[in-house]
Amino acid sequence: MKHSLVVGMGLAGLAYAEQLRRKGLSFHVIDKGFGGSSKIAAGIYNPTVLKRFSLAWNGDLFHSYALPFYNELQDRLKSEFIFPTPVHKIFSKVSEHNSWVVASDQNSLSPFLDPQIHSIINTEIKGIYGYGKVNHTGRIATQTLLNDFIQSLNTNQFSEETFEYNKLLISNTVVEYKGIKAKHIVFCEGYQMVNNPFFNSLPLVGSKGEILIIKTKKLQSKPIIKASIFLAPMGDDLYWAGATFERNDKTLKKTLKGREWIEERIQKIIASDYEVVDHITEIRPTVMDRRPLVGTHPDYYNVHLLNGFGTRGVLGAPLLSKWLLDYIMGQFELPEIVNLRRF
Repeated sequence: MKHSLVVGMGLAGLAYAEQLRRKGLSFHVIDKGFGGSSKIAAGIYNPTVLKRFSLAWNGDLFHSYALPFYNELQDRLKSEFIFPTPVHKIFSKVSEHNSWVVASDQNSLSPFLDPQIHSIINTEIKGIYGYGKVNHTGRIATQTLLNDFIQSLNTNQFSEETFEYNKLLISNTVVEYKGIKAKHIVFCEGYQMVNNPFFNSLPLVGSKGEILIIKTKKLQSKPIIKASIFLAPMGDDLYWAGATFERNDKTLKKTLKGREWIEERIQKIIASDYEVVDHITEIRPTVMDRRPLVGTHPDYYNVHLLNGFGTRGVLGAPLLSKWLLDYIMGQFELPEIVNLRRF
Protein backbone atom coordinates (compact mmCIF):
# COMPACT_ATOMS: atom_id res chain seq x y z
CA MET A 1 0.00 0.00 0.00
CA LYS A 2 1.23 3.49 -0.89
CA HIS A 3 1.30 6.27 1.64
CA SER A 4 -0.28 8.75 -0.79
CA LEU A 5 -1.96 9.08 -4.14
CA VAL A 6 -1.11 12.50 -5.61
CA VAL A 7 -3.45 13.83 -8.29
CA GLY A 8 -1.85 16.51 -10.46
CA MET A 9 1.76 17.20 -11.39
CA GLY A 10 2.13 20.94 -11.46
CA LEU A 11 4.31 22.73 -8.92
CA ALA A 12 2.03 21.73 -6.02
CA GLY A 13 1.97 18.03 -6.91
CA LEU A 14 5.69 17.98 -7.57
CA ALA A 15 6.50 19.66 -4.26
CA TYR A 16 4.23 17.29 -2.33
CA ALA A 17 5.65 14.18 -4.03
CA GLU A 18 9.16 15.41 -3.26
CA GLN A 19 8.25 15.96 0.41
CA LEU A 20 6.98 12.37 0.56
CA ARG A 21 10.17 11.10 -1.09
CA ARG A 22 12.36 12.99 1.41
CA LYS A 23 10.51 11.34 4.28
CA GLY A 24 10.88 7.90 2.70
CA LEU A 25 7.12 7.61 2.09
CA SER A 26 5.76 5.83 -0.99
CA PHE A 27 3.50 7.59 -3.48
CA HIS A 28 1.86 7.34 -6.88
CA VAL A 29 1.18 10.41 -9.04
CA ILE A 30 -1.71 10.55 -11.52
CA ASP A 31 -1.53 13.31 -14.12
CA LYS A 32 -2.68 13.72 -17.70
CA GLY A 33 0.35 15.81 -18.59
CA PHE A 34 -1.40 19.15 -18.97
CA GLY A 35 0.63 20.77 -16.17
CA GLY A 36 -1.82 23.66 -15.93
CA SER A 37 -0.50 27.12 -15.22
CA SER A 38 2.74 25.68 -13.79
CA LYS A 39 3.92 24.67 -17.26
CA ILE A 40 3.64 28.15 -18.74
CA ALA A 41 4.69 30.11 -15.65
CA ALA A 42 7.62 32.49 -15.91
CA GLY A 43 8.84 30.79 -12.76
CA ILE A 44 10.07 34.04 -11.25
CA TYR A 45 10.97 33.74 -7.59
CA ASN A 46 10.57 37.20 -6.13
CA PRO A 47 9.26 37.69 -2.57
CA THR A 48 8.30 41.34 -3.16
CA VAL A 49 5.27 43.07 -4.64
CA LEU A 50 6.75 45.66 -6.99
CA LYS A 51 3.50 47.45 -7.62
CA ARG A 52 3.52 48.65 -4.01
CA PHE A 53 7.18 48.11 -2.98
CA SER A 54 6.13 45.71 -0.24
CA LEU A 55 6.79 42.15 0.84
CA ALA A 56 4.41 39.51 -0.51
CA TRP A 57 2.41 37.53 2.07
CA ASN A 58 4.96 35.25 3.79
CA GLY A 59 7.40 36.24 1.02
CA ASP A 60 10.57 36.03 3.11
CA LEU A 61 9.49 32.79 4.83
CA PHE A 62 8.61 31.05 1.55
CA HIS A 63 11.77 32.39 -0.12
CA SER A 64 14.10 31.15 2.64
CA TYR A 65 12.63 27.63 2.37
CA ALA A 66 12.14 27.41 -1.42
CA LEU A 67 15.69 28.11 -2.60
CA PRO A 68 17.40 25.31 -0.61
CA PHE A 69 14.50 23.01 -1.60
CA TYR A 70 15.06 23.66 -5.32
CA ASN A 71 18.84 23.51 -5.05
CA GLU A 72 18.68 20.08 -3.42
CA LEU A 73 16.22 18.94 -6.08
CA GLN A 74 18.41 20.28 -8.89
CA ASP A 75 21.41 18.38 -7.52
CA ARG A 76 19.42 15.16 -7.13
CA LEU A 77 17.94 15.33 -10.64
CA LYS A 78 21.32 16.35 -12.13
CA SER A 79 19.38 19.03 -13.93
CA GLU A 80 19.60 22.79 -14.46
CA PHE A 81 16.44 24.76 -13.86
CA ILE A 82 17.46 27.49 -11.37
CA PHE A 83 18.63 30.72 -12.98
CA PRO A 84 19.46 33.38 -10.37
CA THR A 85 19.27 36.92 -11.71
CA PRO A 86 18.17 40.28 -10.26
CA VAL A 87 14.89 41.92 -11.14
CA HIS A 88 15.22 45.47 -12.46
CA LYS A 89 12.13 47.48 -11.55
CA ILE A 90 11.78 50.25 -14.14
CA PHE A 91 10.42 53.43 -12.55
CA SER A 92 7.61 55.20 -14.37
CA LYS A 93 7.82 58.50 -12.48
CA VAL A 94 10.30 60.35 -10.31
CA SER A 95 8.07 60.12 -7.20
CA GLU A 96 8.72 56.37 -7.13
CA HIS A 97 12.36 57.04 -6.20
CA ASN A 98 11.51 58.20 -2.70
CA SER A 99 8.98 55.39 -2.16
CA TRP A 100 11.63 52.87 -3.22
CA VAL A 101 14.31 54.24 -0.89
CA VAL A 102 11.86 54.33 2.05
CA ALA A 103 10.76 50.72 1.36
CA SER A 104 14.37 49.52 1.04
CA ASP A 105 15.05 50.79 4.58
CA GLN A 106 12.44 48.46 6.11
CA ASN A 107 13.91 45.44 7.89
CA SER A 108 11.79 42.96 5.97
CA LEU A 109 12.62 44.46 2.57
CA SER A 110 16.24 45.55 3.01
CA PRO A 111 17.67 42.11 2.06
CA PHE A 112 15.88 42.36 -1.29
CA LEU A 113 15.55 46.01 -2.34
CA ASP A 114 18.80 47.75 -3.24
CA PRO A 115 18.31 51.37 -2.08
CA GLN A 116 20.30 52.87 -4.96
CA ILE A 117 18.51 54.40 -7.93
CA HIS A 118 20.31 53.18 -11.05
CA SER A 119 20.45 54.77 -14.49
CA ILE A 120 19.56 52.54 -17.41
CA ILE A 121 22.66 51.85 -19.53
CA ASN A 122 21.06 49.41 -21.98
CA THR A 123 19.91 51.67 -24.83
CA GLU A 124 17.30 49.10 -25.87
CA ILE A 125 15.39 49.63 -22.60
CA LYS A 126 13.20 52.72 -22.25
CA GLY A 127 13.14 54.41 -18.85
CA ILE A 128 14.25 57.96 -18.19
CA TYR A 129 13.62 57.54 -14.44
CA GLY A 130 16.01 54.64 -14.02
CA TYR A 131 15.46 51.43 -12.11
CA GLY A 132 15.73 49.79 -8.71
CA LYS A 133 17.40 46.41 -8.27
CA VAL A 134 15.78 43.49 -6.45
CA ASN A 135 18.32 41.00 -5.11
CA HIS A 136 18.05 37.26 -4.37
CA THR A 137 15.61 36.72 -7.22
CA GLY A 138 15.65 34.69 -10.40
CA ARG A 139 13.73 32.21 -12.48
CA ILE A 140 12.85 28.53 -12.16
CA ALA A 141 12.46 26.89 -15.57
CA THR A 142 9.24 25.16 -14.54
CA GLN A 143 8.85 23.13 -17.74
CA THR A 144 12.36 21.66 -17.32
CA LEU A 145 11.77 20.99 -13.63
CA LEU A 146 8.45 19.21 -14.21
CA ASN A 147 9.77 17.14 -17.11
CA ASP A 148 12.93 16.07 -15.28
CA PHE A 149 11.01 15.21 -12.12
CA ILE A 150 8.52 13.03 -14.03
CA GLN A 151 11.44 11.33 -15.83
CA SER A 152 12.89 10.44 -12.41
CA LEU A 153 9.75 8.49 -11.45
CA ASN A 154 9.27 4.82 -12.21
CA THR A 155 6.10 3.10 -13.46
CA ASN A 156 5.05 2.33 -9.89
CA GLN A 157 5.12 6.05 -9.08
CA PHE A 158 3.46 7.68 -12.09
CA SER A 159 0.45 7.18 -14.37
CA GLU A 160 -0.28 9.52 -17.26
CA GLU A 161 -4.05 9.59 -17.38
CA THR A 162 -7.05 11.76 -16.62
CA PHE A 163 -8.26 11.13 -13.08
CA GLU A 164 -11.80 9.69 -12.92
CA TYR A 165 -13.43 10.72 -9.63
CA ASN A 166 -16.14 8.06 -9.86
CA LYS A 167 -13.45 5.34 -9.77
CA LEU A 168 -12.17 6.47 -6.36
CA LEU A 169 -13.19 4.25 -3.44
CA ILE A 170 -12.85 5.69 0.08
CA SER A 171 -13.04 3.80 3.38
CA ASN A 172 -11.91 4.64 6.91
CA THR A 173 -8.49 3.05 6.43
CA VAL A 174 -7.72 3.23 2.72
CA VAL A 175 -8.40 4.97 -0.57
CA GLU A 176 -8.34 2.88 -3.73
CA TYR A 177 -8.15 3.97 -7.36
CA LYS A 178 -8.05 1.40 -10.17
CA GLY A 179 -6.31 -1.15 -7.98
CA ILE A 180 -3.84 1.32 -6.42
CA LYS A 181 -4.30 1.46 -2.64
CA ALA A 182 -3.04 4.26 -0.42
CA LYS A 183 -3.57 5.66 3.05
CA HIS A 184 -4.22 9.17 1.69
CA ILE A 185 -5.10 11.02 -1.50
CA VAL A 186 -3.95 14.60 -2.12
CA PHE A 187 -5.51 16.65 -4.92
CA CYS A 188 -3.08 19.15 -6.51
CA GLU A 189 -5.05 19.99 -9.64
CA GLY A 190 -4.77 23.75 -9.95
CA TYR A 191 -7.78 25.30 -11.66
CA GLN A 192 -9.07 21.82 -12.62
CA MET A 193 -10.27 21.65 -9.02
CA VAL A 194 -13.52 23.25 -10.22
CA ASN A 195 -14.40 19.78 -11.59
CA ASN A 196 -13.50 17.97 -8.37
CA PRO A 197 -16.71 16.82 -6.57
CA PHE A 198 -14.92 16.76 -3.19
CA PHE A 199 -13.73 20.38 -3.27
CA ASN A 200 -15.58 22.28 -6.02
CA SER A 201 -17.68 24.18 -3.47
CA LEU A 202 -14.57 26.12 -2.36
CA PRO A 203 -14.15 29.65 -3.83
CA LEU A 204 -11.43 28.95 -6.40
CA VAL A 205 -12.25 31.79 -8.78
CA GLY A 206 -9.32 31.44 -11.20
CA SER A 207 -7.81 34.11 -13.40
CA LYS A 208 -6.90 33.66 -17.03
CA GLY A 209 -3.39 34.65 -18.00
CA GLU A 210 -2.12 35.18 -21.52
CA ILE A 211 1.60 35.43 -22.21
CA LEU A 212 3.82 35.96 -25.23
CA ILE A 213 7.21 34.43 -25.90
CA ILE A 214 9.15 36.98 -27.93
CA LYS A 215 12.52 36.87 -29.66
CA THR A 216 14.76 39.91 -29.88
CA LYS A 217 18.51 39.84 -30.53
CA LYS A 218 19.19 43.46 -29.63
CA LEU A 219 17.85 43.54 -26.07
CA GLN A 220 20.54 41.28 -24.54
CA SER A 221 19.17 41.59 -20.99
CA LYS A 222 20.23 39.07 -18.38
CA PRO A 223 18.23 40.63 -15.50
CA ILE A 224 14.45 40.19 -15.38
CA ILE A 225 12.78 43.47 -16.36
CA LYS A 226 9.68 44.59 -14.45
CA ALA A 227 7.60 47.55 -15.55
CA SER A 228 3.84 47.22 -16.14
CA ILE A 229 4.60 43.58 -17.07
CA PHE A 230 7.53 41.20 -16.65
CA LEU A 231 10.08 40.51 -19.37
CA ALA A 232 12.04 37.45 -18.27
CA PRO A 233 15.04 36.17 -20.28
CA MET A 234 14.79 32.49 -21.21
CA GLY A 235 18.05 32.15 -23.19
CA ASP A 236 18.58 32.09 -26.97
CA ASP A 237 17.28 35.70 -27.23
CA LEU A 238 13.84 34.56 -26.03
CA TYR A 239 11.83 36.44 -23.39
CA TRP A 240 8.68 35.55 -21.44
CA ALA A 241 6.37 38.59 -21.61
CA GLY A 242 3.24 39.02 -19.54
CA ALA A 243 0.87 38.37 -18.16
CA THR A 244 -2.73 39.42 -18.49
CA PHE A 245 -5.28 38.97 -15.68
CA GLU A 246 -8.78 38.12 -16.82
CA ARG A 247 -11.34 36.95 -14.27
CA ASN A 248 -14.43 36.46 -16.43
CA ASP A 249 -13.17 34.42 -19.37
CA LYS A 250 -12.34 30.90 -18.15
CA THR A 251 -11.55 29.43 -21.58
CA LEU A 252 -8.07 28.66 -22.88
CA LYS A 253 -8.76 30.59 -26.05
CA LYS A 254 -5.99 32.99 -27.09
CA THR A 255 -7.37 36.47 -27.71
CA LEU A 256 -6.26 39.31 -29.95
CA LYS A 257 -7.13 41.67 -27.09
CA GLY A 258 -4.72 39.83 -24.77
CA ARG A 259 -1.92 39.85 -27.32
CA GLU A 260 -2.38 43.55 -28.11
CA TRP A 261 -2.45 44.40 -24.38
CA ILE A 262 0.91 42.71 -23.83
CA GLU A 263 2.48 44.08 -27.02
CA GLU A 264 1.45 47.61 -26.13
CA ARG A 265 3.36 47.25 -22.85
CA ILE A 266 6.38 45.56 -24.45
CA GLN A 267 6.73 48.54 -26.77
CA LYS A 268 6.70 50.93 -23.80
CA ILE A 269 9.56 48.98 -22.18
CA ILE A 270 11.93 48.22 -25.05
CA ALA A 271 13.02 49.98 -28.21
CA SER A 272 14.13 46.72 -29.87
CA ASP A 273 12.40 45.05 -32.76
CA TYR A 274 11.00 41.70 -31.71
CA GLU A 275 9.14 38.70 -33.08
CA VAL A 276 6.30 36.93 -31.30
CA VAL A 277 7.17 33.22 -31.42
CA ASP A 278 4.41 31.90 -29.17
CA HIS A 279 1.16 32.99 -27.54
CA ILE A 280 0.05 30.86 -24.60
CA THR A 281 -2.86 30.94 -22.19
CA GLU A 282 -3.74 29.16 -18.94
CA ILE A 283 -5.97 29.60 -15.88
CA ARG A 284 -4.22 30.40 -12.59
CA PRO A 285 -5.70 28.80 -9.45
CA THR A 286 -6.57 32.01 -7.60
CA VAL A 287 -8.78 32.08 -4.50
CA MET A 288 -11.34 34.69 -3.46
CA ASP A 289 -9.27 35.83 -0.45
CA ARG A 290 -5.91 35.40 -2.28
CA ARG A 291 -4.65 32.75 0.11
CA PRO A 292 -3.91 29.07 -0.60
CA LEU A 293 -6.34 26.22 -0.02
CA VAL A 294 -4.65 23.58 2.13
CA GLY A 295 -6.11 20.90 4.35
CA THR A 296 -8.44 17.94 4.72
CA HIS A 297 -11.97 17.26 3.51
CA PRO A 298 -14.50 17.76 6.36
CA ASP A 299 -16.07 14.31 5.83
CA TYR A 300 -13.04 12.21 4.83
CA TYR A 301 -9.95 12.28 7.03
CA ASN A 302 -7.79 10.78 4.22
CA VAL A 303 -8.81 13.14 1.35
CA HIS A 304 -6.71 16.31 1.17
CA LEU A 305 -6.18 19.44 -0.90
CA LEU A 306 -3.12 21.49 -1.90
CA ASN A 307 -4.16 24.31 -4.19
CA GLY A 308 -4.84 28.00 -4.71
CA PHE A 309 -1.28 29.31 -5.10
CA GLY A 310 -2.23 31.90 -7.71
CA THR A 311 0.86 33.60 -9.13
CA ARG A 312 3.11 32.58 -6.22
CA GLY A 313 3.40 28.84 -6.77
CA VAL A 314 7.15 28.77 -7.31
CA LEU A 315 7.85 30.31 -3.91
CA GLY A 316 4.89 28.92 -1.98
CA ALA A 317 4.69 25.28 -3.11
CA PRO A 318 7.75 23.90 -1.26
CA LEU A 319 6.82 25.08 2.24
CA LEU A 320 3.05 24.75 1.86
CA SER A 321 3.52 21.12 0.78
CA LYS A 322 5.64 20.52 3.88
CA TRP A 323 2.95 22.11 6.05
CA LEU A 324 0.30 19.80 4.60
CA LEU A 325 2.34 16.62 5.00
CA ASP A 326 3.34 17.51 8.57
CA TYR A 327 -0.33 18.29 9.29
CA ILE A 328 -1.47 14.92 7.90
CA MET A 329 1.16 13.19 10.03
CA GLY A 330 -0.07 15.02 13.14
CA GLN A 331 3.13 17.01 13.57
CA PHE A 332 1.87 20.51 12.65
CA GLU A 333 -1.25 22.64 12.96
CA LEU A 334 -2.14 24.42 9.74
CA PRO A 335 -2.42 28.22 10.06
CA GLU A 336 -6.07 29.21 9.83
CA ILE A 337 -5.24 31.64 6.99
CA VAL A 338 -4.45 28.74 4.62
CA ASN A 339 -6.67 26.04 6.07
CA LEU A 340 -9.58 25.30 3.74
CA ARG A 341 -11.84 25.08 6.83
CA ARG A 342 -11.98 28.89 6.81
CA PHE A 343 -14.67 28.51 4.17
